[in-house]
Amino acid sequence: MTDFENLKNSYVSAIQYGLIARANYHEARRGNELLHQFCEHLVDNSNYGEADKAAMKQELELIKEALAKEIEYHYKQGV
Repeated sequence: MTDFENLKNSYVSAIQYGLIARANYHEARRGNELLHQFCEHLVDNSNYGEADKAAMKQELELIKEALAKEIEYHYKQGV
């Protein structure tokens, strides 16, 4: 597994663990934003080429959006 794959998995896992631990709605949403920004900064400061960085950041954006939907669903269901 590549470093970027590990980063993505850690990002997703952190948010999902927060949902399992019953973090409140605002904490979950803010956590998603903060982790997304943190991951983008790591990509920006990596040694990858600009095209690779852009692709990685686009993938991180998709993950952020998917997690935002998961958070919305989780709290609308009252889990």
